[in-house]
Amino acid sequence: MRRFSAALVGAAYSVALAVPAYAHGSGVDRASLERDVTILAADDMEGREAGTRGHERAAGYVAGRFAALGLQPAGGNGTYFQHVPMLGYERAEEGNALTIEGMEGLTIFEDFYSTGTSKQEKGSIEAEMVFIGYGLDIEGRDDFEGIDLEGKIALRVYGGPEGLNTEEAAHYRSTLSQRLSDRGAIGMILINTPALQDEYGWDVLREDARHGSSMTWLHDDGTPYAEAPNFYASAVLSPEISRAVLEGQGFDYDDLVAAEQTDARRFPSFATGRTAQIDFSSHFERLDTPNVIGMLPGSDPSVAGEYVVLTAHLDHEGIQPTEEEGDDEIYNGAMDNAVGIAGVIEVARLLAAHPPRRSVLFVALTAEEKGLVGSSYNAANPTVPRDQVVANVNLDMPVLTFDFQDVVAFGAERSNLYPQVVAAAEEFGLALSPDPQPEEGFFTRSDQYSYVVEGVPAAYVEIGFANGGEEAQGDFLANHYHKASDEVELVNFDALVKFTAVNFSVARNIANMAERPVWNEGDFFGELFAGGE
Repeated sequence: MRRFSAALVGAAYSVALAVPAYAHGSGVDRASLERDVTILAADDMEGREAGTRGHERAAGYVAGRFAALGLQPAGGNGTYFQHVPMLGYERAEEGNALTIEGMEGLTIFEDFYSTGTSKQEKGSIEAEMVFIGYGLDIEGRDDFEGIDLEGKIALRVYGGPEGLNTEEAAHYRSTLSQRLSDRGAIGMILINTPALQDEYGWDVLREDARHGSSMTWLHDDGTPYAEAPNFYASAVLSPEISRAVLEGQGFDYDDLVAAEQTDARRFPSFATGRTAQIDFSSHFERLDTPNVIGMLPGSDPSVAGEYVVLTAHLDHEGIQPTEEEGDDEIYNGAMDNAVGIAGVIEVARLLAAHPPRRSVLFVALTAEEKGLVGSSYNAANPTVPRDQVVANVNLDMPVLTFDFQDVVAFGAERSNLYPQVVAAAEEFGLALSPDPQPEEGFFTRSDQYSYVVEGVPAAYVEIGFANGGEEAQGDFLANHYHKASDEVELVNFDALVKFTAVNFSVARNIANMAERPVWNEGDFFGELFAGGE
């Protein structure tokens, strides 16, 4: 993230002074935040997994809070609920296997793990493997040149070259299956290299996969939404099998590791001449799980028909049974993301006291943990006119265990939302820092990205690394993230008050902007998804 200019700072101050002042979170009701987080992260919410009674109960609670604040119901049929028809699918106990020509006896969760897609409940694909490196097709680099992926299984590597814009790199990683599907590939296998091991580790990857399940939303005709409609299955290899799969090739595993250690990280793309067969078997379940939506009408008739969407995901990981009697099996999700939902509710209360010029939609999203499914559905199927959704502000799992002193605003620099975020940070004496973990690709891993894909400028405000933030966030991620220990006791509510106040200021500033939110001229995402708007 580049440093803001003097011109932007000046614009930011003019915005901050044009609206009512709220000094350092003094308008935020700490008791209300604490009550909402405690209720949403209680054991009787059963971890709020999308499609379960715990999530339904939590959704009902949020709808009640929206009603008590006087927000208008903005779901469907005069209610607060936007019902999202979904297909849930998870790996079956039997029927999943990987066979690679010349290799015998591969064992799932030891040598590989595989996953089917929403395209078919069970089946098998067999095809030649084609190595594509990172699968990039950007200026000065085309990993698809000279290769044919029609009916093939793509063999790929995690990561990207040095120097690629981090948010754009995250986009390319997240859309790889879609771009491979567009070129005719029917599946994908990930090679496990040292770079991937440094990032996640084989033990972490396979343990997550053991307990993982997926969801996608359904079109009106009942067919599943799919970013990669030609894909049937994918697999991830262990480091040992990754070495073996390239054995005998002109470019082998040692060549790959050596190339991965250079800045350019260039690999040849080639047909391997070896086939792979992926057998897949899943359990399909159709279900319905709601987004919860309340609306605050704008105060200025000239722009009240434009909507700023404030989002946070309501769902978490539910109940994860263990073999040990007496274990805590409820993944309460206090930090992820009860604090975000509590923040949205409190921002709604503060804005309702001084309605901004534009209308604001407050959305508690479902199925973020299943792949941004609730936000994808809402962004593609808004309950207000699509072309009148002008901006998104997202709150997702700020690690509020310490007194944070800086924030990161993912995506804000790409549009004229940026001065509004600068103003909010300065209002509360916070530094605005660049992304301290660009390799994580957070911009495409949280719900704001669903709105970006629909051409909507977005800002995702997160906590930075100042004042011990790196250590605090590292500790949470290592010891509590997606674990049963993510409980209310971890939350520093003074920090949540400040975080909520900042997001209130961001939302208020955007909703009061003189001009309509738009992408910066020539911005990558604006050009890609909004036609250069």
